Amino acid sequence: MAVRSCGFAVGNLRARENTLLKQSDLIRFASAKDVTELGAMLRDKGIGDQTSNAAVPEMLRHENEKLFEYLMDIAPDVSLFEPFLYENDFHNMKAVLKAVIKNTGYEKMILSPSLIPPELFEKAFSEKRFDILPDYVKTTAEQAYSVITQSGDPQLCDGIIDAGCMAAQTERAKTADNRIISEIIAVSVFYKNIKTALRAARARKSADFLDKTVTETAYLKKERIVKAALQGEDDVLELLSTVTKAGGAAAAEYYRRSPSEFEKYVDDRITAAAKNCKTVTLGVEPLIGYMLAKKSEIKDIRIIYSGIKTGADSEITTERLRELYG
Repeated sequence: MAVRSCGFAVGNLRARENTLLKQSDLIRFASAKDVTELGAMLRDKGIGDQTSNAAVPEMLRHENEKLFEYLMDIAPDVSLFEPFLYENDFHNMKAVLKAVIKNTGYEKMILSPSLIPPELFEKAFSEKRFDILPDYVKTTAEQAYSVITQSGDPQLCDGIIDAGCMAAQTERAKTADNRIISEIIAVSVFYKNIKTALRAARARKSADFLDKTVTETAYLKKERIVKAALQGEDDVLELLSTVTKAGGAAAAEYYRRSPSEFEKYVDDRITAAAKNCKTVTLGVEPLIGYMLAKKSEIKDIRIIYSGIKTGADSEITTERLRELYG
């Protein structure tokens, strides 16, 4: 990667921001008569590989790869993207672990880019050599392997990996020493924990399960989240309502209306935090904001694709779309 200055990176980025999708684009996409027409619309907007007629999911996978190739090439400090790339690492850990246990392939399940080669996870799980893994995944990988091979509990295994990701993101954001990145990660990790607590409360999971799958957050102590989840869903929502800084009261109300409205609200809170990146004129923050904007676009297109594929009304689909960065 070429070494770039912040000024060069931000200047280059401003032109790219003009190509971000608008609400009118998404509404037009949602009106496509089928997924083939949607694919053609996306190609017209420069999304995905322009040289092939790949299906929409493959187009979006390619768009995500293009995004990170661009960012890695232009960013003056790529290490600041690490807390966000951890999500791919821990997703890949899940995919490889399940493949090793079932003796199947994992290539189609891998997300890129990632910081850790999937082959390293395969070697660690196959040979029980967890010492070869980077510190931020080592303990989680060993614990997840132990659970899936001893108790065969896939929910606990996935929960341990999700918790490992949240803890790693939180620690990495601290060392990044960047206020905006720390805020984005704090909001994201907080709501991931709330989602875990709500699911566990509905399923009446044990204190041991919650202890292994809930982490510390910037807004609530782990012990308070665990205690509420053990009491039930209503107690989690009541606790959530007390967190004014992260918009907890509104989040609880949206959840009571519909879990899908809650999911949309959470994504929009993260986008709102990301919009603070726009106020920085000289720094890596605008690149972080652009990255999150593109990832939100890709999520919206996936929602549209799913709606068209299942025959959902376009108005219902557009109501589910996330707030745009622009």
